Amino acid sequence: MSNPATVIAAGGVVWRERRGTREVLLVHRPRYDDWSPPKGKLNAHEHVLLAARREIAEETGVQVLLGPPLGVQRYAVRKNGGTAEKLVHYWSAVPLNEGDFEPNDEVDEISWLPVDKARNKLSYPRDVDILDALEHAVPVVSTVVVVRHAEAVKRKDWDGKDTVRPLTSNGTAVAERLADVLAALGADRIISSDAERCAATVTPYAASIDRHIHLWPEISERGYDADPGGLRGLAERVWRPGKVTVVCSHRPVLPALSRELGLKVGKFSTGAFLVAHRLADGRLVHERFRAP
Repeated sequence: MSNPATVIAAGGVVWRERRGTREVLLVHRPRYDDWSPPKGKLNAHEHVLLAARREIAEETGVQVLLGPPLGVQRYAVRKNGGTAEKLVHYWSAVPLNEGDFEPNDEVDEISWLPVDKARNKLSYPRDVDILDALEHAVPVVSTVVVVRHAEAVKRKDWDGKDTVRPLTSNGTAVAERLADVLAALGADRIISSDAERCAATVTPYAASIDRHIHLWPEISERGYDADPGGLRGLAERVWRPGKVTVVCSHRPVLPALSRELGLKVGKFSTGAFLVAHRLADGRLVHERFRAP
């Protein structure tokens, strides 16, 4: 018998500062009589970032914004009469509200605790490791989300100007799903190439938060081809303290743009994105994701 498929789950270490003390939020599961950070399995086709935010809200009643990654747990679980590997992705998470917790069969108690007390209360050493990772992941000074535009109509199938070449129906669907992901990250500043396919990729999110899209011709294909040097100095304009900035551009431009922003250069499929956090100690923490 083949092993069951890997179980993917997501969650977060929810934290706050109270009277100079950092507190974290733990949940108690009566089925296992254990204390852990909130987490849970992904729904079908659910993006891992959305799953983390949803599970935190469902288990604690607290809405959060996700920050830097804290690591991935790997351990074996029983599934369908066999043993499967479980992967649990964790992020730092800051609360947006006090929450409205209601005890249930899955989680019957939650508790805000100072980090040291939380460390002693956690039931599993692996969760202590995730909690300890929080110390090295906060505070965040600035966050940048670099996005390649979603799937557009192919050049050979488009008779008009390339700058107004639109997204396909699949690309439009990705743009709609991307809006939820950007909301989970708390994006509050939106920059795009002035090409239609880029602007359309971030329009659903801009509309959802009633924000203006800053159109930068220099990060378009046409603008970059005309003046590659036009990217110089953009890092200061993109990395804004206290902001989560989205930048949407094109495959040919993204390597040079990534270098200018101090990020590792890599391939971006359509709709894929990179989330980078600049920490208070000067480090950069980043992770890549496929299109939602």
